[in-house]
Amino acid sequence: MTSPLIPTDLFVHGFPTRHGGVSTGRRDSLNLGYRWGDAPENVAENRRRVASCAGFDIERLQVTKHVHGTRVWVVGDPAPDPPEFDVLVTDKPGYTLGAFAADCVPIVLADPVRRVVAAAHAGWRGTVAGVMRNAVRTMAERLGSRPSDILVVLGPSIGPCCFEVGPEVVAAFASALPGVRGLVVPGPEKPHVDLRVATRAILEQEGVHGEHVDDQPPCTRCNPDKFFSFRRDGQEGGVHMGFIGIRG
Repeated sequence: MTSPLIPTDLFVHGFPTRHGGVSTGRRDSLNLGYRWGDAPENVAENRRRVASCAGFDIERLQVTKHVHGTRVWVVGDPAPDPPEFDVLVTDKPGYTLGAFAADCVPIVLADPVRRVVAAAHAGWRGTVAGVMRNAVRTMAERLGSRPSDILVVLGPSIGPCCFEVGPEVVAAFASALPGVRGLVVPGPEKPHVDLRVATRAILEQEGVHGEHVDDQPPCTRCNPDKFFSFRRDGQEGGVHMGFIGIRG
């Protein structure tokens, strides 16, 4: 899956579905994450297939462990130790940045003016803590992007239809984003949160134009034929990867 918002002559990007890989069982078939027990050779082959299909160099794919935080690695700086970041940013052509998710929101950002890209992993904890603020601010402060030039695409993730939460999560969002309409919606038993509404609100607060945000991805939990979902499958399921890179 790609978005028409991202100019393909400048950037390579995508959000693969679960099809076209070699993993088996509940990870059938394009699992792109090494964690949770899949055979490493399966994951390596799956990633190679994505790179071949999309047209990027698998040897220059940059990924890190996500920890539901807000830390940013500017790729090109010394390699992180430990490699635990929820945002990767670069202005270096040839690198492809990946963000993993299996209900959380994989997000890619592109500045076609300064030719800067970012890939982010945004679960609810990272969202309320400011992971997308850090992504936009790092692109601006470190690499010269203007927020008004940044294009943002949200990948397949759990939708408001399925993201049932407890009162502590509702309180966290209300504190982080007071007054945002549509953020919390009624559910059949508990309230639901719309991570897309939250992400758009944060981006617009940071100066990203609303028309530069593609925030209508399909719900991972609702579509078992196309997507992995941690809430649906648990740790026996697979992991997706949104990716973006600057063409050389």
